[in-house]
Amino acid sequence: MTMTITVNDSIADKVMAFLNSFPKEAMKIESLRPWYADEVKCRADEYRRGEMETVPHNEMWERIERQIEA
Repeated sequence: MTMTITVNDSIADKVMAFLNSFPKEAMKIESLRPWYADEVKCRADEYRRGEMETVPHNEMWERIERQIEA
């Protein structure tokens, strides 16, 4: 049987932990975007460690416009 389940991001870790509690041969989990969750976690960790530069929204657009004009 094939099933597609959409899970709210806020409980995704709990759902994955539940699914991983089943025997490995019981199911095959395929993620449409396997890199996405890892990338978001990586960026959040960078931010928490203070390694990510944050820029006010209006300043961000000014920087983008300057780069386009250069």
